[in-house]
Amino acid sequence: MRTKMVVQRLKATWSSALGLACRIRPSRRAWLIGLVSIILLAVLGSVGSIYYLNTSSSPPQTYPTLSLEGVHSLLMIAPHCDDETLGGGGLYQAALQRGIRIRVVVATAGDGYPHATEMQFKTVSPSPQDFVRMGEIRQQESVDALARLGVPESDASFLTYPEHCLAQLWWDNWQRDQPYRSPFTRLDHSTYPRAFHPGTPFSGQALLDDLRVILASERPDLILIPHPNDAHPDHRALSIFASLAVAMEEQADPAFRPQVLGYLVHYGLYPQPFGLKMKDSLRPPRQLQPLGQWIEWWLSSEQEATKFQAVRAYPSQERVLGYFLDGFVRQNELFAVVNLLASPTLTQTQSFSEAAGQPDTASEFTGVSEYTPVSDSILRQIDHQADITNLQIVRQNDTLRIAIETRSDVNQAYSYSLYVRAFTSQDSTTWTGQWGKTSSDGVQASGRTISYPLDLNALGSPTWLAFYADTRRETVLDSTAWYLVYLGDGAQNP
Repeated sequence: MRTKMVVQRLKATWSSALGLACRIRPSRRAWLIGLVSIILLAVLGSVGSIYYLNTSSSPPQTYPTLSLEGVHSLLMIAPHCDDETLGGGGLYQAALQRGIRIRVVVATAGDGYPHATEMQFKTVSPSPQDFVRMGEIRQQESVDALARLGVPESDASFLTYPEHCLAQLWWDNWQRDQPYRSPFTRLDHSTYPRAFHPGTPFSGQALLDDLRVILASERPDLILIPHPNDAHPDHRALSIFASLAVAMEEQADPAFRPQVLGYLVHYGLYPQPFGLKMKDSLRPPRQLQPLGQWIEWWLSSEQEATKFQAVRAYPSQERVLGYFLDGFVRQNELFAVVNLLASPTLTQTQSFSEAAGQPDTASEFTGVSEYTPVSDSILRQIDHQADITNLQIVRQNDTLRIAIETRSDVNQAYSYSLYVRAFTSQDSTTWTGQWGKTSSDGVQASGRTISYPLDLNALGSPTWLAFYADTRRETVLDSTAWYLVYLGDGAQNP
C-alpha cells in the first residue's frame, strides 16, 4: 500500500509539472520536463531499490520447519501490545494443541504512540492522562487478542515500561535511583493495574530483573524474542535485554538451555507484499538471509483464520497500521536462531593487526567475528565508507580490542562510534569510543578497520560485555545489532 501511495503521488507530481510546462515559454519547457523526469526516475529507482532489498531471493518452503518435539513450555517476550500476536499467534495455537504451556510477556505499556492516541481520543494534543488511558486500552486489546488464540489473561504478564524508551533504559537510565520519565505520561514508575511489579521504577536494572524472575519461574524450553537486527529501537533493545537475561540464567543453572528464536517485525518495507495476503508466506529480507539460520512454522488454514481474528482485536492499531499488521497474517511464521553469545574463533586479520598495533600472528589471539547486513539501504549502497560489514574482538590479558570494518576505507569526515555496556556481579557501566571528527585515546584506524581498546580493569573486571557500533554523518548511516560476550569471572579469567 505504501508503494502504491508513492506511485500515486509521483503521478500527481508529473501531471502538475506538465501543467506548469504548458504555461511557460517553449525554450524553457523542454528543460523543465527533462529536470522533472530525472528527479522522478531517481525517486522511482529508489523505491524499486527499497522494494528489492525487502523481498527475498529464496523460494517458499526453503527453510526447515520448527520442531516442537520435547517442548513443554514456550515464552514469548514482546516489546509492544500487538507484537505478541504478529510474531507467534499461529505457533501458540499449535503449541496449545500439543499441551505446551504458553507464557506471554509484553514489555511496554502501549502508552507512547502519539498518532494512535490522537485518533483514539480525537485530539491534536493528547494529555498525559490520555496516554495512560491509551496504555490501558492497548493492554486490554492484547488480552482480547490472546483470548482468541487460546491464551488466557492469567498467562500474560505486562511489565508496563513506557513505550519508545527501552533503548534509553538500556543505555541512559540503568540504575533504579535514576529512572526514566516518559515524555508522554510524565511518569517514572508503573501505575497500571496490570503491572507485573506495580510501582517499579523505569530503569534498565528493573527490566532485566523482571525478565530474570520470569525466566527463573517459567524455565521455558522455547523462547521467542525480537530479532537482534530489528530496526525499531524498542525491539532491538529488548532483544539484548532478553538475551542477557537468558544468558545469565543459563550461567546460574547449567541445566537450563532453552532454544531462543528471534522474530522480525520492523525492517525497511518488510514484510512484502503489503497488506492481507493470506495465500503468501513470510520470507526474510534479502540482506538478512545469510545471517544465521532461519526456520519457519506453517499454519493450517484454521490457525491462519484465527490469527487474522486476533489481529483484528487491536482496533487502535488497525486504525493507523492495519495494512502493516495484516501483512503478518500469512501461511507461515518466520524465526531466526539466536546465538546468545558470540562463538570464539581465531579471526585475526592483517587489517585488524595493523589497526590494533599488534603482530600479525593469529595464534596469539582468541577472537570473535560477527557479520552485519551489508548494502541494506540506499544510503549504505552509495556510501561504502559508512557501511559496517563485520566486527571483530580479540583479547590479550586485560585488554579487549573490538574492531569494526567497513566496505571501503574509513574517512575522518564521518564519526565511527563503539558503545559498550559492561556488567560485573554488583554493577554495570558504559564506555564509548569514537574515531573521525572526534577521536578517543587509543582508537586507531587503518584502511577499512578501526580498532577500539578496552581496559577491562578500568571497567571493573566485567563478567559480561555487550557492544554495538554505528556510523554517522549528521545522522546515523549504519548501526549494528547488540552483541553479547561472556568474559568469565573477572578480567583475569578469559
